[in-house]
Amino acid sequence: MSDTMSEKRQVLEEAEEALHENEQLFRAVWENASDAMALSTEDGIVFAANPAYFRLYGYSPEAVIGKNYAIIFPEEQRKTAQELYSYIFQSPTISPSFETSICRADGAERFVEASYNFITHNGKRIAMISTVRDITQRKMIEEELRINQIKLQLALNVGHLSSWDWDIKSDIIRWPVTLEATRSFVSGSSNINYETFLQLIHPEDRSLISQEIKRALEEGTDYNVEFRYVLPNGEVRKTRTLGEVLFDEAGKAIRMVGICKNIDI
Repeated sequence: MSDTMSEKRQVLEEAEEALHENEQLFRAVWENASDAMALSTEDGIVFAANPAYFRLYGYSPEAVIGKNYAIIFPEEQRKTAQELYSYIFQSPTISPSFETSICRADGAERFVEASYNFITHNGKRIAMISTVRDITQRKMIEEELRINQIKLQLALNVGHLSSWDWDIKSDIIRWPVTLEATRSFVSGSSNINYETFLQLIHPEDRSLISQEIKRALEEGTDYNVEFRYVLPNGEVRKTRTLGEVLFDEAGKAIRMVGICKNIDI
């Protein structure tokens, strides 16, 4: 009997030790996570938040803990925020993550990706855990890329130029839809492979193009060449194209990008 009691005591001690280790692990994740996290009750009262939460929103723990979660919103938005919180808490489904903007305590705007889930007990939701990731830097880069793309397109339009690129690994060449010859190969699309691209070129120019592309890939030099291409009706056009080879960290060619312009024969 004593052996049985001893075994039960050992199992209990091991279970308590495992629970303590799990609590330590959770605390380490909670304290050091880069994403902001907060726990709030059904009525929206925040009872826990990690350090990243206070860094993101710029509020002190005293200003948030024990207060309604809507405290992080501008005053004129708090009523709407609380109504939305109540709706989400009662909703039978959980929505996927979403992007939105927030206003820090100092008035600075940040862009975030937010998600939520629930802690339940006996099948009843007792708390919401919110996770918020700061994506401001990513949004700024995306916006900068968008503006640069607009500027590039404007420059191409002014110069009557078209851009192209060749994904070497997947062997997909995104050729300008303005090049009439591509339409005869892939209806409604400007995506062609390398062999199809060569078939567009005038037979007398194919060898030159193959050699120039091979040289650019092997030597890493720019690609600059003029060639003729043939339309489905037999008409011959001429274009000048300039390109550059992109390499991965191992020095392997992975892409060619460039511009082209039709020229008079």
